[in-house]
Amino acid sequence: MHARWMPILLVAAAMAFYGCNPPQADTPEITPPRAVTTRLVKPRDLPVMLSAVGHLVSNREVVVSAEVAGIVQSYHVEMGGAVKEDQTVVTLDPRDYRLALNEARANLSAAQARFAAARNSFQRAAQLLPERVITPETYDRIEAEHKAARASVSQAEAVVDINQRRFDKTVIKAPFGGLVIRRLVETGQNLDAGDPVMAIADMQPMRVKIHINEQDYVLLDADDPVSVRVEAFPDQRFDGRVDRIGVKADAQTNTFEVEILVANPVLRLKAGLTATVLITVDEIEDAVMIPQDSVLYREGRTEVFVVTDQGTAKVRKVKLGRVEGASVRILAGLAAGERLVTAGGPYLKDADRVVVVEP
Repeated sequence: MHARWMPILLVAAAMAFYGCNPPQADTPEITPPRAVTTRLVKPRDLPVMLSAVGHLVSNREVVVSAEVAGIVQSYHVEMGGAVKEDQTVVTLDPRDYRLALNEARANLSAAQARFAAARNSFQRAAQLLPERVITPETYDRIEAEHKAARASVSQAEAVVDINQRRFDKTVIKAPFGGLVIRRLVETGQNLDAGDPVMAIADMQPMRVKIHINEQDYVLLDADDPVSVRVEAFPDQRFDGRVDRIGVKADAQTNTFEVEILVANPVLRLKAGLTATVLITVDEIEDAVMIPQDSVLYREGRTEVFVVTDQGTAKVRKVKLGRVEGASVRILAGLAAGERLVTAGGPYLKDADRVVVVEP
């Protein structure tokens, strides 16, 4: 009897309990504002730059050679030494050439003496011929001797000039100012004509050869501003200028060769160093640039958040443009004067309340 009525009594007791204590209604949960950092979007002029990597080479480089045979008497500069234009770098033993020059000069003096005598004879013959003191045949012979003596003088003068040039070439000079990058002779060495003696490089300025694609090539002008960064001097930029622009693309790489001159007034730059060339080919006025890490990539969309005057986050779909370092240009979707969320964006939803904190 008691067991049969027990479930009914329990249900009744439960109904009485809940009737006296009805359940409380759910209260909506208030989400606290999200902390974000922001920055004001300000337009600025954006230089359009092309960048290319190359290696520094000397502006000019030449191997100076002996023009006459001889024995090296002395050299006057070592590897790494500076030379000026027309400075003597190597001297050959000049004695044989001096003797040949003296002999040529003596022969010239003898030829001039013979010519003087022949000229006097010819002048007398010219006076005697009208008086028929000499025959026409004699006059012709004297005239021929006069012409031959004059030709002998010209020949002797040419021989003197030749020997003078050979003598002068025993002093080997630098064709331009620069640095000696190799010394190729020793004192006492016997040289033939054409043997190399010194390698000299002009390093003021230096030169960089770069290759650019056809898209950048059409933007390039000879007067575009150029700066050069060298890996060996990361904190310094060097002034440069466009010197030569190729007119034909390489058949294999489809790139154009461009040569850049780089200022090197104190000779810090050396051949072989790696250089990055930056050429400003254009400038975009009032470009909207924002940090790349403030852009959100969601399901194929590129978005940013801005903070409204009401203190809420507003999502903006943006179109990206040129990248410059850590910044990217915004082509559409964001205007100057808006307050961009730079940190905290990944945790936001549209219309979330936000509080701006200092970075």
